[in-house]
Amino acid sequence: MIKLKYYPHDLKFSEVFAVSSNARTSTEVIYVELEYQGNTGYGEASFPPYMKEKRDDNLLYLSKLNFGAFNSPFQLHEIYHYLDSISDENTPAKAAIDIALHDLMGKVSGLPVNKLLGLESNKYIYTSFTIGIGEDDFILRQLNKAKEFKTIKVKLGGDILYNKHAIEFIQSNSNQNIGVDFNGGLPNKDIAIDMMHWLAKKNILYIEQPLPVALEKDYIFLKAESPLDIYGDESIQNVKDILYKRELFDGVNIKLMKCGGISKAYEQAIVAQSLGLKTMLGCMAEGSCAVSAAANLASMFDRVDLDGHLMMANDFFEGVMIMDGELKLRRLKPTGIEIDDDKNRK
Repeated sequence: MIKLKYYPHDLKFSEVFAVSSNARTSTEVIYVELEYQGNTGYGEASFPPYMKEKRDDNLLYLSKLNFGAFNSPFQLHEIYHYLDSISDENTPAKAAIDIALHDLMGKVSGLPVNKLLGLESNKYIYTSFTIGIGEDDFILRQLNKAKEFKTIKVKLGGDILYNKHAIEFIQSNSNQNIGVDFNGGLPNKDIAIDMMHWLAKKNILYIEQPLPVALEKDYIFLKAESPLDIYGDESIQNVKDILYKRELFDGVNIKLMKCGGISKAYEQAIVAQSLGLKTMLGCMAEGSCAVSAAANLASMFDRVDLDGHLMMANDFFEGVMIMDGELKLRRLKPTGIEIDDDKNRK
């Protein structure tokens, strides 16, 4: 029999984290524990402001669950069906359960999760480092933290003067490759295309979610005219979005919290690649538990952006390590995580 425990936690940022739509000092999460035959699988749900999902609603959803009917964490199909029968929503909570189930399966089988998925790879996998919106002194501090990374992802927004200054300031202080994420902050396609051509001249690698989700028709124009690849993030929540919005983007950013966990992210990557779309494996502002779970999928993706845990000051999990920008899972741990017992969990 599988037993469920869960509890809320607020992860604190080491510095204010600002994007085009908001600035915050903390992010809400829920941690999930699934116990089975003396083993405990850990999972995490994160709730960034742009998602419609709220933590209280997901806590209520978790309170309705009873895993007493399941005799093994390997009953994934039956468990997923049960989770959806309780609610069609609550995707972050489902992601946390899925992560915990994979952690359990790894512990029971004695195998790391990436090997369970047939994704064990000897290739080097590098992640980017994200720099939020801020003043020059903030950017310099972030660049100092990002020294070991080959690529940085820069958050920009609707202020064109700031956008141009930030890129030029970063390039005057760093020779790293740069990707740009607007989080839907540009107001219209005309401003967006001008910005894209300027960024292309600055040798930017790619653009992520330049326009709001509602401006779908404008993305068709942008994709045709842009000199840079456009990745959809906020516009892409599930497989259906990939199928119906594949003409809007060159690539998609897939995140466990958006889609419901490791299994769904795996499915999304396969579908996207079959449609000729490029893929990025991303994360929310979240802790090592969720980031490490996602890292097990990294070898499938064209780009990897798994650095959310690096911003946190009170993350009591220890997970995926980053050395010279390269992701390294803790091989003796199924999802690559362990709890730091010296830190207060509850």
